[in-house]
Amino acid sequence: MSTVAFTGRSIFCADVEKSARFYERTLGFVRRSDDDGDITLAVPVGDSSATVNFLLHRGDDPQPADLGSFETDDVDALVDQVRAAGCEITAEPADAPWGVREAGFRDPDGNEFYVTARVKG
Repeated sequence: MSTVAFTGRSIFCADVEKSARFYERTLGFVRRSDDDGDITLAVPVGDSSATVNFLLHRGDDPQPADLGSFETDDVDALVDQVRAAGCEITAEPADAPWGVREAGFRDPDGNEFYVTARVKG
């Protein structure tokens, strides 16, 4: 039987370099490579040393996608950074009944992100 492992996600961008700067400066993703106009960023996986790749690829008409949930240590601080970068906040930080603080935002290409942090207490 074959096995399958998730290694990353392709994200189509109007301006690959602009998107890469946002991900690096605002979210802390790490540039792995820059190849033929595509940029690969390493994204940490939870508390492990594992990473997955975001491949930023030029698209003439990029269609926004839901890129999933990401954990951070401080939702409010991250939302402030995202707002300062000029991106849309789709859900202001709020405590959820299941024990996390969460928020939503869109990257420069309109892709949706959700961020969470465990509520300390």
